[in-house]
Amino acid sequence: MNAACEYINDYMYFIVKPGEKGIFHYSSGVNITRFTPLTAGKHRLGQNIVMKGLQSSNLELRSFILALGAAPRTVRGTGFYEVPRSEDLWNSEFLLIEDVPEGFSPEEVIRFSVQNFLRIVLPQCVASVNIPEPLLSSAELQAYLNSLCKT
Repeated sequence: MNAACEYINDYMYFIVKPGEKGIFHYSSGVNITRFTPLTAGKHRLGQNIVMKGLQSSNLELRSFILALGAAPRTVRGTGFYEVPRSEDLWNSEFLLIEDVPEGFSPEEVIRFSVQNFLRIVLPQCVASVNIPEPLLSSAELQAYLNSLCKT
């Protein structure tokens, strides 16, 4: 069975954990408060770029999972990752990944998810932004986002 894979920093988290009988649990979330310096004044009420970006990214993740030969399934609830207590506002998404084929890679799902989220969100916030390729470590990405928030 493949091991869990986590990508967590103060701005976001993306986690894939194995469950029972070949099912994987996927959880993702974004810290809307931390992204506010980048998004303030760039969206209408109820149309937060970061929140919509996570939703769009997770829709595209479903296509990616299907292309891998697995089956995404929507679940309701709070997921399995508890966001550290703070005054920050978080938005989270959850799904199950079923019927995973041999060689399924949680790391590949995480890499796709993070990079796709950044490709959707950052160009809407910062002109001529460079999306880091290859994917930075979660700590390096946090430092990069901190630098964007200060410009």
